[in-house]
Amino acid sequence: MGDPLSKITLELPQILNSKLYTPRDYNRTVFWEFEDIQMLLGNNMPIFGGGEYPAISLKLRDMKEPINVLTGIDCWLDNLICNVPELAMCWHLDGFIQGYELYKTEEIPDLENCKFDPVVIKDLATNVLKFLKSRCVKEGHTYWLYRAKGDDIVKLYDLSSICTGINLTQMNPFSTPVAMLCFKVAQRLYEESRPEDRNTIYTLLQNLLNLIPSKTYPQMEATAHFMIADLFLSNTFTVTKEKKIRLTVQSLFQCQFENLPNLFECSIKRDLLNTDWEPPQEQYYWNNIAPDLQAQKKMSLTHIVAALDLVSHQSDGWAVKLQKLLLFKASAIFLHESQMCKGSAVFTNALLSLTTIDAYNSLLYSKDIKYTHGYGYDILRCLVLCHVSDTLLTEILSANMRSSTSLSTLDSILLSLNNYARSFDINCTKIFEWCYFLVSEGSISKRVFNTQYDTRETGLLLCLDMYLEASKYEKEWSVRKLGFVYNELASYNLNLISLEETIQEDVAKKLLKQSFDHYKSALNYFQDCSDVHNIALVYSNLGKVMRISGQLQARFYYGSGDRGELLYEEKEFYKEAIGYYNNALDTLRKPSVQKDIWCAVSNELSGVYFTMARVMQDCGSNSSDKSEVIREVTNLYNKSLRISEGLVREGFTLATGRTGGTHHKLASLYHAQARDTSHNMRKLKRLFALADTNYQKAMSYFKESSFEMEYIQVVMEYVGLLQYSSPNPNSALSACCALLSKLPPYISIVAKLESREQEQIKMLSLLRDQTLSLLKSIVLHVKQGKPIDGFICEGATESGSARDAKALYAAALRGFQGFDVQRGVVALTEQISNVLKLLEV
Repeated sequence: MGDPLSKITLELPQILNSKLYTPRDYNRTVFWEFEDIQMLLGNNMPIFGGGEYPAISLKLRDMKEPINVLTGIDCWLDNLICNVPELAMCWHLDGFIQGYELYKTEEIPDLENCKFDPVVIKDLATNVLKFLKSRCVKEGHTYWLYRAKGDDIVKLYDLSSICTGINLTQMNPFSTPVAMLCFKVAQRLYEESRPEDRNTIYTLLQNLLNLIPSKTYPQMEATAHFMIADLFLSNTFTVTKEKKIRLTVQSLFQCQFENLPNLFECSIKRDLLNTDWEPPQEQYYWNNIAPDLQAQKKMSLTHIVAALDLVSHQSDGWAVKLQKLLLFKASAIFLHESQMCKGSAVFTNALLSLTTIDAYNSLLYSKDIKYTHGYGYDILRCLVLCHVSDTLLTEILSANMRSSTSLSTLDSILLSLNNYARSFDINCTKIFEWCYFLVSEGSISKRVFNTQYDTRETGLLLCLDMYLEASKYEKEWSVRKLGFVYNELASYNLNLISLEETIQEDVAKKLLKQSFDHYKSALNYFQDCSDVHNIALVYSNLGKVMRISGQLQARFYYGSGDRGELLYEEKEFYKEAIGYYNNALDTLRKPSVQKDIWCAVSNELSGVYFTMARVMQDCGSNSSDKSEVIREVTNLYNKSLRISEGLVREGFTLATGRTGGTHHKLASLYHAQARDTSHNMRKLKRLFALADTNYQKAMSYFKESSFEMEYIQVVMEYVGLLQYSSPNPNSALSACCALLSKLPPYISIVAKLESREQEQIKMLSLLRDQTLSLLKSIVLHVKQGKPIDGFICEGATESGSARDAKALYAAALRGFQGFDVQRGVVALTEQISNVLKLLEV
């Protein structure tokens, strides 16, 4: 299927008053070659044929008026030109047929009362035609061949050159008829649409404008301006794959002559048999009027402005229709200029295009004159609306919409247009002002100018309306953009919820409902155009709405105090979120399709599982079956892990922290169960092994990324597991010392996080207490004669690298002297780091 815009053509309307001129069509046109001269002639002679008379011309003649020489020459030439072999002379008397006479064409010169010499006639015609051929050489010029009565001298006047620079207050008597002739010829050639005639049409129309005073014949003058504008840039255009308008370069050339006289004379008698005469070699050159597309747009707009100046105050049907054609062309030019330029001119031209096409739309129903929308109008308006929306959307998304922008004031637009007019060498402000006050208050262009863009939502809603109107003409072009705007509107509402910490419940629910509806609309539009990637993203955003809904449900239920168990409604919201995230992954079908989107959605899904499990673990449950709750929590954590660990393997670094956090929460869960299991040694060993494994995995994930605080927290909990729950305290206590001795670098990094000072002080205090408790446990074990790797038992002699537990404990106590939270994070960090370094083997 071809591009629909290849079909667009706006034909020049027959708007001229028929009284200005009367079209005179010929029955036939004949391409006649006489001597070495070729001519295109029109002929109205009736010709009949059939049977034994294949072609015969008919001439009516009153019997009261006998045939004469002029009649004979006229019939003879008509038959020669049309290649008719016979003439039927029909005689009548007061309209009643009296009889017929047939003559061969070659017999006509010898008829009684009309005898003439065909050779003399041919020589005379040859002489005059050669004279015309040698002198009528200026393309587009109008000539007048004149012979006074009784004179044998014919004179040829170059009327176009005569009227150049003429004072129109003293009209040349030939100006108006010559102007009419120029217009008629130009319009005929224009309607035939032959590329080779474009230069001729331009020259004829320019001569027309030079011949008549401005505003004397506004219909003809305005139409001439329109045709010239159309010569530079035709209304037939195409659209690229990027939905940009493409105008075709159509250079115009004008033949420029030098040193040619305006009057030529020829003596019929003297030059009749002069076959040696040669026409002079005149000097001429071709001038390219508009060498490139930019120049053509300027020239076209110049004539559009001139035509609008003539018809803008007219209320007749012809004027309104011509205004529409002019505005259509101007809108296309401004649209193309906006798509090609950069900087502030992009939006200026886009607004010019929108205002002119809105004015076109207003003219359709003004003054009770009805015109139907053309196919070209639908396509152009769709292009303009989409481009203006795209441009405005870019401005909105890149600007700080908390403050009013310059787009909201008409004065700034006019100033921008004036600056643009000076740079583009055309009075665009005149077009804008005329169009702006023509369009209705409810038009899109008026709304663009009058809207106060104080929030992003205001601009997005305006863009949405433009895309919706564009979809009436070409839904395929705007459907994806509609999905994008609805998605942005929904995201804007969600951001309002996250920005307002004290948001009211009814306001939050309203914003969530709007976000959900907008995302649903976006989903429908993306599904219409089978945009798989955006469908997946919208499903993910719907999951986000459900997740935030669940969080707000708990927030409004528990208030500012400590939250309780996972609510039923909250859990249902999370389940819906999981369903939407799975829909997004099902839409993508496989990870290799848009890997970034797949990873982002998978990370969100992992987060929902993690959030549900964390709330159930940290906030408890009123369920009587604790084991069932633990199984559900463990199952949720494992689902989250399967996803996040796969993401880490795929190189999605954002999942590293959650993967470590999930292992940390699982280790804490197993650790808590181990503390409550003191009599079942088999179960205790299993829980210890699970906790040990998850603590080590958590440390490995936190160690490789910027999670120093979390790493320290995991090490401290792991040390607690080894110290109190390890089935092999001999090696476990020694491992605890090794783990704590490696913390100083991490503590130093954490100390630089100024925003988390209270957490840092609490962590350092707990770490001090844990270090002293660990050393005290080692001292007790050694005192009881229990061997501890790396330490000397009670009563044994010091050997190798083994250390005295009591001496190490005493050194730690001395190191922690003066440990006071009032000293600040930096001092406490240095103090505890010095003690931990004592634990190094």
